[in-house]
Amino acid sequence: MLGAILLDNAALKTLVDSGFHSQNFFLEQHRLVFTGMLALADKNETIDLITLTNHLHDQRDLENAGGAPYVASLVDGMYVMDQKRVLDYAKIVLEKALLRNVIHATHNIQMRAFEGEGGAAEIYDNALQMFLEAGKAITNGHKEKLIAVDVRDFLTMNLSPKEYVIEPILPVRNSGMIYAPTGAGKTYIMLHLAYCVAIGFPNVFVWDIPKQRRVVYVEGEMDAQDLQERVQEISRGFDGVFPESGQLRIIASDLPEQTAIPRINSAEGRKRIEEHLSGDELLVLDNISALCPSADEDESGEWSIVQEWILSLRRRGVAVFLVHHPGKSGSQLGTSKKEFQLSCNLRVTIPSNYDLVEGLRVGVKLDKLRSRGTGEFKPKWGQPFEISLRTEGDKEHKAAVFSHRPLRELLRQRALEMLQAGMRENDVAQETGLDRFSIYRIKQKMKSGTPITED
Repeated sequence: MLGAILLDNAALKTLVDSGFHSQNFFLEQHRLVFTGMLALADKNETIDLITLTNHLHDQRDLENAGGAPYVASLVDGMYVMDQKRVLDYAKIVLEKALLRNVIHATHNIQMRAFEGEGGAAEIYDNALQMFLEAGKAITNGHKEKLIAVDVRDFLTMNLSPKEYVIEPILPVRNSGMIYAPTGAGKTYIMLHLAYCVAIGFPNVFVWDIPKQRRVVYVEGEMDAQDLQERVQEISRGFDGVFPESGQLRIIASDLPEQTAIPRINSAEGRKRIEEHLSGDELLVLDNISALCPSADEDESGEWSIVQEWILSLRRRGVAVFLVHHPGKSGSQLGTSKKEFQLSCNLRVTIPSNYDLVEGLRVGVKLDKLRSRGTGEFKPKWGQPFEISLRTEGDKEHKAAVFSHRPLRELLRQRALEMLQAGMRENDVAQETGLDRFSIYRIKQKMKSGTPITED
């Protein structure tokens, strides 16, 4: 390969474009020669025996590279190669380099295991990391060649129609998040949503479910007894309609014989979850604080690993829904990187006039909605609404019955009542969350006697 470059400098560009680099060579002298060739190419200088030897001499690398006679011998018996043959040889060198790195990595793993350094799970995680680093060292982060399509070709491409797990908030091969404070019933709501997908119920709250799909629900915090009770109540709310066998599977931290919670910030935990995934399904991770524990609320570096995993699941056809807590500011807890890849972000809030005796009652608002569905966008999809839950039946046969209604109309009615009671506009805006212009319009309509529902 080095001789081919000396005879035809175009071979160097072919190798560089393929992702080949000096660390792929076994001998240090070959690494130095290749590095010298790259340096000459960067200066737009011709690469031949004289320029290369002079450069290595100036860098004090000539002796370590084998000396001038060895560099000259690189072209002995050589001939100018076509670029395909150069790449074929590069693949052989790359394969041998990868095998060497595997040997080094496995040797280090064995030494750690023999010495008992760390537990088995830690050694396993480090082993996976070593293999990742070994691959990076060989390919230098090189991936398959990017495809750039001319806009005229792009506009006429025959792309597959978009599909949805839940329309329009969660397309297939995408991810979403719901976050709510403790006591707002986010697990109850998410279980209901997952149950609807698993049985193929045509809609959930204000959104549509185009078809039945498999669901894997990972619960990292709740007692198995409480979780079982909630699923039972939800199933009774559908008159005992159960998902078909295998349609809804639950991984709970408190199940009998469950050894540990699968931590998604560890390679071992992610692998244990993946064993239950086959593609074209919904994975629910409830909740991030329990499944991805971190002492640092701004754990952006650690979340990058989880985010890469979620993206890899999406490429396999798995849609992912995250359940999370809010931070002190009211937005989702921790790094904002969690939101970058989301198709939707649902904020669940507890009303200021909430009374625990009346049962679950929360507001739902879309902080983010990337997709707008397959056809005409329905206004109800994007408007805030209120979810209420009541249980019917006796203690042994309680059924969960969810209902919902538009939240904006409720807020407008509450604002009207506050204004009629003499509250100031600023205080009403702060209490209801409506903007000041909306409060002003409600006040004007109140004075004229116009119903507030009319625009």
